[in-house]
Amino acid sequence: MSTKAKLLAMAGTKLGGFLDEALTIGGKVGQSAATAALNYGRGKFAPELADMATKEIPKFLRNSPSSVVPQIGKLAGQAAVGGGLLYGASLLDQQSEYTQPISQGSTGSTDVDKFLMSQQLQNQKFMNDMALQQARAESRIPGRQYGVGAYDQARAEKELTEAGEVTNREVKDIARMIYGTGLRA
Repeated sequence: MSTKAKLLAMAGTKLGGFLDEALTIGGKVGQSAATAALNYGRGKFAPELADMATKEIPKFLRNSPSSVVPQIGKLAGQAAVGGGLLYGASLLDQQSEYTQPISQGSTGSTDVDKFLMSQQLQNQKFMNDMALQQARAESRIPGRQYGVGAYDQARAEKELTEAGEVTNREVKDIARMIYGTGLRA
């Protein structure tokens, strides 16, 4: 598929005239620039070619519109216009996951597809609301909210250890009440 066909498929048929005109202008500018560069180079590096007949000049160094270098310039100009239009079109299609529901494929029925997409969008809104509520709640807590410092970890470990020791003492006391001390004198 040619660049023109790809651009037409993206832009629609109404912009076909604009696209033709833009590619024509880009080709003319590119061809003119290549011809000017060729003439400058021939004048600078091969001034003896200026007085020669066209048939005596090597085919690559000729500056007629159907020669190699001007045709390459024309194609480069058209490619620059086409690439610019494709880049511009890609900038217009900036969507994030929060603006459009993500399509998971078709089920075969448009009604079912619409329902699934609306449910997915509702779920996404719900998850965003939950994240917002969590962020609000976290913002109300004074002190460090992201991550735990070394002091906080040490204090938590000490409290858990003390809680374990209290539980062990309680279990030992209950066992002594039930079974006695174990000393038989």
